[in-house]
Amino acid sequence: MLQRVLCSLSLLTLAISAAHAADALDTPRLAGMDNFRDIAGTTEAYSTRHDGVMRAGVFYRANALTPTASDLTVLNSLGISDVYDLRTASEIATTPDTLPDGATYTNIDILGSTSSGANVTGISVTTAAQARAMMEDANRSFVSDAGVRSQFTTLFNDLAAADGAALFHCTAGKDRTGWTAAVLLSIAGVDDATIMENYLATNEYTADRVAATLAAMPASMAEIYAPLLGVEASYLQAGLDEVTAEYGSMDNYLKQGLGLTQETLYVLRGKMVRYATLPGQAGFLGNAAAGARLLEQLQDTSLSGNYTAYNYYLQSAIDAGTLGGVESRVGGQVHADAASYLLRQDAMIDRAAAPFTDGIDLKAGQSRLWSTALAGYLGTDGSSQVSSSNEHSQGLMIGLTQRLSEQLSAYAGFGYSNGNVGGAGGEADTDLTFLALGARFAPGSLEQGLFIDAKASGGWLDYSSKRDIGGGLGTAKGDSHGTLVGGSLALGYRLPAGSVVLEPSLGVRVSHVDLSGFDEKGSELALQVDDLKATRRAAMANLKASFAPYALGAWQLVPGVEVGYEHVLGDHQVDSQAHLLGLDIEQRAAFDNRDQFNAGVNLMANLGALSVGAEVAALGGGDSHGVSGSLKASYAF
Repeated sequence: MLQRVLCSLSLLTLAISAAHAADALDTPRLAGMDNFRDIAGTTEAYSTRHDGVMRAGVFYRANALTPTASDLTVLNSLGISDVYDLRTASEIATTPDTLPDGATYTNIDILGSTSSGANVTGISVTTAAQARAMMEDANRSFVSDAGVRSQFTTLFNDLAAADGAALFHCTAGKDRTGWTAAVLLSIAGVDDATIMENYLATNEYTADRVAATLAAMPASMAEIYAPLLGVEASYLQAGLDEVTAEYGSMDNYLKQGLGLTQETLYVLRGKMVRYATLPGQAGFLGNAAAGARLLEQLQDTSLSGNYTAYNYYLQSAIDAGTLGGVESRVGGQVHADAASYLLRQDAMIDRAAAPFTDGIDLKAGQSRLWSTALAGYLGTDGSSQVSSSNEHSQGLMIGLTQRLSEQLSAYAGFGYSNGNVGGAGGEADTDLTFLALGARFAPGSLEQGLFIDAKASGGWLDYSSKRDIGGGLGTAKGDSHGTLVGGSLALGYRLPAGSVVLEPSLGVRVSHVDLSGFDEKGSELALQVDDLKATRRAAMANLKASFAPYALGAWQLVPGVEVGYEHVLGDHQVDSQAHLLGLDIEQRAAFDNRDQFNAGVNLMANLGALSVGAEVAALGGGDSHGVSGSLKASYAF
């Protein structure tokens, strides 16, 4: 019966308003469709929970689509891709829709096919109170009637899947359309008072037409039918109260009554709402702030308001009140960490090659074949600016040193270093194959006095990375290649002092990494990483001390210590830049120290032409700390 009443009311409205169409006034929007409006608001966009604002131009509500020529021009400019007609077959037959250009038409008969033959004679009310009760019952049926619920299920799923702006309407644009708009606004997080205000706005939009319609009726009839032509708060409230009575909450009605999934509800909310700030965003600093900003900006891309992992993550994060750490992992900090690590490899290569490269223990014309296995670790504590990082390296180097004269020695070495850098949920493997060259020249003698050291290295890089972004956003993987070059020039003095030989030196070091840009894969938030090109310039100071050998059987043991210091010149911070759907993201490396120290001890054991030894060193500076070690062996000939 209620379904027949709603359908008949719509037909009554059409019949009377059509008869008095010439008396209809312009509405705030369209002359031929007085109840056409954006559900985002009337005079301004509505605010929602969690610092959200309704987006304009997503969902439109209306009465029957009977636009004038100028109205149609306006509709054609709105990008409407889908029109959902909620009327019965008889209503549609009476007033077919005039569609905007390019819009797809879908009929979702909310009242059901059994009401399609209803007509005006089906209405039987004799008082205004009966009319109001009838409208309240109609709104309750939107919740209690299983057939009606199934049609609303189809409608909301279709609205979620719409490619562009969508328009839904019935005949008067107030009951079926009004309930649909109220449910959508509830999904969006608009407060109850504003939802009611939007519902009652129908009376303002249609006031002139309704007034003209009622004026054409006898006063007694107008008093009875006035409640049927407009809306009252009790109508919508009756439906909302039915939701509470049957399901306990709107969320339960949507999920249990309509069978909508959480994913669909999040898609609808993502379409309708843009959040000005995300949970915790105002308090984030450094890389986390940049990551949160990227997550916030992605609301304006195709990832938002669609069935994407990003949309589900963001909407659930809004509900949970936390971004769950994704803000620190989304930007690709590990790529900056890897570049920073690589820029310090030239110093590692130099330490690994010592003490064989100076040629002091050789006679003029003599050579030494040597090898060294190296390993190291450096960790950088996290701060409010960046996430912590760690670096592991291991490798092998083989070289040949020759003393060319009393004043000159030179060496060449070849090796590889496998590095692993972890930080901010990511991991990068850097495989470096390199060649190192160097020479020492002393104006007097290599054994004593002033000397100059010149060293250079260059290598080929294979780079691969993976980032577990978290939040159900998958793992982004990438690979690339590049080059690493470095060089140093130092001035020192070798000073024998009794049982100790001191060797202080001062110099400069330059390193440059050039890693080709690449596209990550495996996640919706995979980045397009720019070329990583960075140069590090540093002043360095070192002090070596070698002690007099002492015998242990046939072996001669030579202990030594070394301390070193490097001070970066110019900008010491290493960054990475990347892009996602046209948005830029920059991340800073965790290693953020201008000054770095190292201190180590070494022990060499000599047996004739054979030498073996080991070195252990501690590394530190700022928030960074680590250790390195190497095993060495050589043979002089």
